[in-house]
Amino acid sequence: MPETIFSDSAMKLRESVTHGTKAKIAALNANARPGEEVIDLSIGTLDDLADDRINEAVIHFIQKQPRAIHEFAPVTGFEFLRKSISDRVFRLRGVRYSPDNEIMVTPGGIKGAITVVFHTLLNPGDEVIVPLPNWPHYADMIDLHGGVMKGVLVRDFYDKALSPEVLDQAITERTKMIILGDCLNPSGKIYSREDLSHLSAVIARHNLRRAELGQPPVQVLFDCPYESHILDGPATISDITVTLENGVTYAMRECTTLVTGPGKTYGMHGDRVGYICSPADKLAMMAKVQVNLNSFAATYAQVATHEAMQEYMDEVAMARAVNSRMNLQGFVEALNAIPHVHVPVPEGGFFIFADFSGYGEKIEKLGYDSAEQFLLERARVASIGGLHFAENVPQLKHFIRLNTGRSESTLHLAAERIRDALLSL
Repeated sequence: MPETIFSDSAMKLRESVTHGTKAKIAALNANARPGEEVIDLSIGTLDDLADDRINEAVIHFIQKQPRAIHEFAPVTGFEFLRKSISDRVFRLRGVRYSPDNEIMVTPGGIKGAITVVFHTLLNPGDEVIVPLPNWPHYADMIDLHGGVMKGVLVRDFYDKALSPEVLDQAITERTKMIILGDCLNPSGKIYSREDLSHLSAVIARHNLRRAELGQPPVQVLFDCPYESHILDGPATISDITVTLENGVTYAMRECTTLVTGPGKTYGMHGDRVGYICSPADKLAMMAKVQVNLNSFAATYAQVATHEAMQEYMDEVAMARAVNSRMNLQGFVEALNAIPHVHVPVPEGGFFIFADFSGYGEKIEKLGYDSAEQFLLERARVASIGGLHFAENVPQLKHFIRLNTGRSESTLHLAAERIRDALLSL
């Protein structure tokens, strides 16, 4: 008789660090006295509301086309939305994906898009290379799809990208995918075109060799939730063509799938829309997968996303990014004014990865396992601990990721609480 009805992959899943933390904060605040509520700097959202014109577009659509809003939608998304996504990607990245057969809208946000990609490309035992520290959910999502995550630690993660030499050594016959992006969570490191070109050369060499052997190429999942929080504009690996020493060229577009969505850019987290940009042959297979997973993205959310993709909304996206960057700068300055705290200014994003190791010994003497736990209990500030972004890397025990997308007043209060808690040691 089996010991459990649950699948092995489900049993291996960890509690969600983001949603689990939010639930814990809600429970703590339910019993907190006024003024002593926990300040939530854990999950990555901006306090700024979505632009009212997005809401108005949905209302207008319902009034004009009430039948369409409740009907089945195309599996790959409404045609008008795929067109507006294509135009937005081109304006932002200078890369054109065809709305007819190279773009698909997904339910479940970017996580939903990644799920479709994993279902389409991963076989049990396939290795997925992930630079660390990085988004915690990759590990569980890869496990859930039968893959094997191969984390590769980038030691100078604030300033350096994954090196081509380390990537070359990490690729094996079992490697199926490499996860990259243009702004990494939690470090805020931006992968420049130069960084991506060096990594592309390694991938191109392996894929050309595999082609000669009749083996499938290594795939790149390019995950870009914070693309609009790169103020100088993001680089895109699918726009790179590698010319190798022997003169052979390889277009990275052939092996790259880009996933992103409107959540972080426009404050549309609850809409749960993502989208995939990929070559037509792969996208056709992904559409087959999606129709059997969850059919299509909600029609309401698609209409809202279409409005967000309009050119006039580019200014809104930039204003949100600039405002959040100003708040980030002030918060970093306040934390760095605390003795023995080290907080580099991230290159992009609206989060910081702060090093509280200077207080690690004192924190542990009080019985706390990490700075994350100490600050939650003593400062009433919630964060996400460094070990969630790179398991089994003990030097990250007293690092924490803090969301700076909150208001200036909220961040000011959080900095005061953190300072007082640390100085009390």
